[in-house]
Amino acid sequence: MNQRQAVAYVTAYLWRRERFGMLFTLLFAVYIGAVNSTTIDGILGGDDTVPRALHGILDWFNLTMYPMFGMVMNKSAWGMWRDDSYSKRLAQWRTMPIPVSAIVWARMLQSASLLPIVGGIYLLLQYWMAPQLREYATPAQWIENGLIWLCYAIAIIAMFIWFELGFTGKQYCLMFLGVMPLMAIITTVLTWQGIGIFQMVLDLVKAGQGWALLLGLACVAAAAVAIGQRLTVERIRSRSLPL
Repeated sequence: MNQRQAVAYVTAYLWRRERFGMLFTLLFAVYIGAVNSTTIDGILGGDDTVPRALHGILDWFNLTMYPMFGMVMNKSAWGMWRDDSYSKRLAQWRTMPIPVSAIVWARMLQSASLLPIVGGIYLLLQYWMAPQLREYATPAQWIENGLIWLCYAIAIIAMFIWFELGFTGKQYCLMFLGVMPLMAIITTVLTWQGIGIFQMVLDLVKAGQGWALLLGLACVAAAAVAIGQRLTVERIRSRSLPL
């Protein structure tokens, strides 16, 4: 089959096989959005009693969890350490007339279509549940803020897909979970310095400077996808896959 047919075949397979996992990702985003809305309300409400640590917690959630809204949370994903089901599925596809690049593009297309849906609902829920946020930012400003986080998430997802397709299940889990403490260190240091990423981005948007950040991150996201696609293809071709 040609490239287009292969991408369509793998994409259809992923959506059919992992639809319940994508639904669980959506429910997870709804839960995180509901929890974060109370934190956002406290931060933007100007309440001096709100601990500074809440800024760091909110930033950690956005930096760590937003990219996960483009990932599938299902039994196969949670069982990667034990079963390495993604490598086995990849090995099966490699026995078929499917180009390696088509497998990677199909996986990226799945995330690219899932992320705006789940991320959009996450942002909409926060705007609806946080009255202080509605007073602080207009709907257009909140959408612009969401596009900035979307570009950030796309760049990180390109790395996650490299982890997912390029390494064994145990290696994937170690690298994937390693992102969480790394983001915790980053947000802790920034919070200690009095920097809140969430509010800083929103303030840039309110000041009319969000477009520059959006343009820059869009370029970074495009570069990350292009580089990640090439690196993932090369990594798959060099792997010894289980049969």
